[in-house]
Amino acid sequence: MSETTFDYLIIGAGTAGCLLANRLSADPSRRVLLIEAGQRDNYHWIHIPVGYLYCIGNPRTDWLFNTEPDVGLNGRHLRYPRGKTLGGSSSINGMIYMRGQSRDYDQWAQLTGDGNWRWEHCLPYFKK
Repeated sequence: MSETTFDYLIIGAGTAGCLLANRLSADPSRRVLLIEAGQRDNYHWIHIPVGYLYCIGNPRTDWLFNTEPDVGLNGRHLRYPRGKTLGGSSSINGMIYMRGQSRDYDQWAQLTGDGNWRWEHCLPYFKK
């Protein structure tokens, strides 16, 4: 078996993993390997907004994780849907996109003393 080397190895082809792989591979001198444990996103319910009803709780597209029992829940555990497909959990969330409130980013900047966390600094990255 021939040895292949990569400059970057990205584990998980969710939203962040795919974006990172795309940005890094824009430089043709970089060798990037993106690994995803789940299947391709060719399951038709992934591409329909109401399809999350058929993706969450389905072992084809969901890892079927549960939280640990919690005292605040009277010892119960909760289902914790996590996407097991190309696109990760973003592929099974009903096509919902939501970013944080501007005041949260501004508070992080204040707490850390790092102005790079301010909303007006972060917003362009969401739009990129």
